[in-house]
Amino acid sequence: MDLFPFSKIRQGQDELISSVRLSVENKKHLIAHAPTGMGKTISTIVPALEYALQNSKTVVFLTPKHTQHQIVIETLQKIKEKTGTNIISVDFIGKRWMCSVPGIQALTSSDFSEYCKEMKAEERCAFYNNVKKKAKLTDKAKSVIDELKKQLPMHVEEVCSFCSRREMCPYEISCELAKDARFVIADYFHIFSPWVRKAFLTKINKEISDLIIIVDEAQNLPSRIREVLSTKISNFSIKAAISEARRAEEIELSNQLSILDEIIFELGSKLKDEKEAHITREDLMGEIKKQIGDYDGFAADLLLVGDRIRSENKKSFVGSIGKFLEVWPEDSDAHIRLIKKDKYKDKDKLEILFNCLDPAFSSRELFQESHTSILMSGTLTPTRMYRDVLGFEPERTRCVEYDNPFPTSNRLAMIIPDTTTKYTRRSEDEFQKIADWCARVSNQIPGNVAVFFPSYWLRDQVLKHFQRKSSKSIFTEKQGMNKGERMDLLDQFKEYSMTGAVFLGATSGSFAEGVDLPGNFLNGVIIVGIPLDSPDLETKAIIEYYDKIFGAGWNYGYLYPAMNRTVQAAGRVIRSELDKGVVVFLDERFTWKNYFRCLPLDWRLIVTLEPERRIKNFYENGN
Repeated sequence: MDLFPFSKIRQGQDELISSVRLSVENKKHLIAHAPTGMGKTISTIVPALEYALQNSKTVVFLTPKHTQHQIVIETLQKIKEKTGTNIISVDFIGKRWMCSVPGIQALTSSDFSEYCKEMKAEERCAFYNNVKKKAKLTDKAKSVIDELKKQLPMHVEEVCSFCSRREMCPYEISCELAKDARFVIADYFHIFSPWVRKAFLTKINKEISDLIIIVDEAQNLPSRIREVLSTKISNFSIKAAISEARRAEEIELSNQLSILDEIIFELGSKLKDEKEAHITREDLMGEIKKQIGDYDGFAADLLLVGDRIRSENKKSFVGSIGKFLEVWPEDSDAHIRLIKKDKYKDKDKLEILFNCLDPAFSSRELFQESHTSILMSGTLTPTRMYRDVLGFEPERTRCVEYDNPFPTSNRLAMIIPDTTTKYTRRSEDEFQKIADWCARVSNQIPGNVAVFFPSYWLRDQVLKHFQRKSSKSIFTEKQGMNKGERMDLLDQFKEYSMTGAVFLGATSGSFAEGVDLPGNFLNGVIIVGIPLDSPDLETKAIIEYYDKIFGAGWNYGYLYPAMNRTVQAAGRVIRSELDKGVVVFLDERFTWKNYFRCLPLDWRLIVTLEPERRIKNFYENGN
């Protein structure tokens, strides 16, 4: 069976295709560092899907990016057009975002889940009732499913629109389709949240042992899993729960929540001048038992009342507090308990956090049971780190770093070792020097240039000086921009591709990772400093945890993640074999051995204090 839909295989694709084919045939795993532009999507889909169709397996393609969902669907459509193979494939996003009930997206995931469960149980959801009656498909639903099967592959938004017009629940219809599917596209949490995974796979009638899992943009997988397995409450959420309980005439529960608020305040008062501190399980549980009484009973009451409030208002702060208290007693070495204080809109904010340190807490079992799992990214180095921290079995896992297929002559990569964003060196003089170098480089590069900083705060300190030195228009990314705002800003920036503009953002922001600017839309990237995580208690705990397990805490918990973010941002400038551009690393630490060895060898980095001359030669003479 040959499902490859294109006439020509790109350089390097044949090697990746062979690696994937060997992995699925031998029930092995593959962790693939494959540079951008290699054609990772088609190279993993084709051999995995061929095997799945012939051996009754299901490919589950996981990606956090909405645009990648679309690319995968388009790839499957090309395969169908070329081969005539009828591929039943289903595209999922979060259930809440697939729901046809107006305004439902405003709910939290937890509130939506409970609300949806109750609406179905009480037969109050018209969309669900049109799909199933007493757990059996209606004739109308069967007809819709048959009609959709003829049109697949379809993007999730098309399926949602199709179902909504027929007053059908898009999620339920998609799950029915997925029972017969050999290809499923989903988000990380569908598989890497243990609770969601169990419900989701049961719903679509799939066993983990029959799954070929492909994880796209896998460099972020460890941190994403940690987020899924972490939870918190704050004095803000408790106060909202108090008001909610009073409105529901749950006076006793409201009074108990007020006591909980006082407990959090007392725990927070011990911080004094510190912003965070460790907290034990008993610190919170003991005070609740002492001042409120039965801990389990209090948590159960919160959950029960939360369900009732949610049935009327769709969401419940009371229920959210109950969920947190339900999880808090867990005895886990893979989590850290913290109390933090901060300011929010000039008000004191106190948080109690139960955060996951070890993503393998969820992923290890999954990778042990799955038929094959394939992780891929253009910044998945060192591959052995991902093997270790995600709990892969070494004997079943092959780690491969593929060569960059693009001509090295298309990229000029330089390190300017004259500044640093190191905390002990931060000053107005240093910010001014950084601004000067950014202006000198960006003014010399023709067209658009992006500059990425370790934080928005540091960006703003440099911006004050940079805007007086830059000869180009300046665009700035704002923290917390929604999708529409990001796309508008990106479109405006693209319009300057001929005259040239400078975009200033953060290495941790969405523009540094999830944006493609091929051709002349972006000709240069400047990376200012190294985006090391703040050395807070959680970061230190992760370092200590990995030091204890792997003897590599500093690298696995601190250095490698930061350098991967750096390379990811730098990679914005070369997205295809025809792109040509300049990459500049602006910090003396990039020349230090520990940092330099994390940068791609094939970029042929030049250390220089004469970037203008080299940029001029690069564009005039190609060297």
